[in-house]
Amino acid sequence: MTCSKDTFCIMPFHHINIKNEGKISSCWRYPNWIGDYTEQRLQDVWNSDKQKLVRRELLNGIKHKNCRSCWDLESSGAESLRNRAQEMYPDVSKEEILSLVKEDGTYPVDKISSIEIRFDNICNLMCRHCSPVYSSVWEQVVKKEPDLMAQQAHEAWQTVREKEKHVALTQETIDEVVEMSPHLTELMITGGEPLYHSKHYDFLERCLPEAHHITLQYNSNFSKLDYNGKSILDLWAKFKHVSVRVSLDAYPDIYDYVRVRGNLPTAEKNIRAALKLNNINLSATCTASLLNVTRLPEIAEYYYKLGVRFHSSLVQYPRALNPKLLPDQLKQQATYDWNRFIERVETNQHRWLRDDHADWWNGDCLHRWKKFGGNIINYMNGEDWFEHWQEFIDYMRPQDRYHKTNILDVYPEFQPYWEKNYDYNR
Repeated sequence: MTCSKDTFCIMPFHHINIKNEGKISSCWRYPNWIGDYTEQRLQDVWNSDKQKLVRRELLNGIKHKNCRSCWDLESSGAESLRNRAQEMYPDVSKEEILSLVKEDGTYPVDKISSIEIRFDNICNLMCRHCSPVYSSVWEQVVKKEPDLMAQQAHEAWQTVREKEKHVALTQETIDEVVEMSPHLTELMITGGEPLYHSKHYDFLERCLPEAHHITLQYNSNFSKLDYNGKSILDLWAKFKHVSVRVSLDAYPDIYDYVRVRGNLPTAEKNIRAALKLNNINLSATCTASLLNVTRLPEIAEYYYKLGVRFHSSLVQYPRALNPKLLPDQLKQQATYDWNRFIERVETNQHRWLRDDHADWWNGDCLHRWKKFGGNIINYMNGEDWFEHWQEFIDYMRPQDRYHKTNILDVYPEFQPYWEKNYDYNR
């Protein structure tokens, strides 16, 4: 079988994604359902009609409609998951895929090598870019706050939350992942906040017989490293490799506003403890949205001072927080500030070569700033969505009312664009 390089993606040939509320999808950027773990086994979903359609269309040059996250990134000049997947998973061979895939899109079940698993939406934070789907604190608050419930009624969450009642990951699905562990090379564990969940610790213990060939990857707010007397660092030490992306999204001046109920000193302390592991690769993530895109240099420098690598992702949905909504003047300023930051680093690299960072600098830090920061800037500048700026205002006002905060105290740069009757076409 041949394939189109313009649409080919390795993700649906080696990865399956377990989200919340029963949802199974093709990858972590795929917003819709290919199956339901409350009714189906993962191995059956792997060759379901929906998953086979994804494979056929991506092979045959058709931009599958539910892969719109990647198409949006690529059309905006940013790197997509599809673009970088081959680099991320060099052991997944395109040639092998083409030799094994059937005409109808069927692919061998034993080729599932990567699974992302979410145990529940249990989380101790209420980050402003999050939702009830991914935070139990959000879920409890919106039940009592009609304004906040209304702001969550948008497409991004509806594609996940289709059930009337909250659904946690079933024990049957957990058992199936354990059964598949002899063939797995990667387990991605997200939430909610996975380090707050007892099932997560039990699950890792059950996977220990296969730990020597499994890499663990996490997204975590890093507010806790133990649960009911079990240490996550002790468990991690037994696996082949552990990659952790600590969700910080900010630097101290804006952290409390962005990551509501977070505790930055505790996260910093836990980062220092985790860095002592020999098998860990720890980075800090900046989930780029309108709440941090004007502060990228400060965030990058803060991460560097923590001794962690810079990583980023993009808030594409909900649109109200998408960086493309930023006014043109602020886009220009954010772009200038970022480029000047990179220039200063390149000109004065000796300033950044501190003894405690020299082991991982070696150009990697600057490379990651250029790659991930540049990706944010390119995406932000890819399209002008300022006509939707009012959505951002309407999205943040209910949160400010609930938290008794004022966004303009934290982001005075937004003040000129916060007028009720601002002319968005001028």
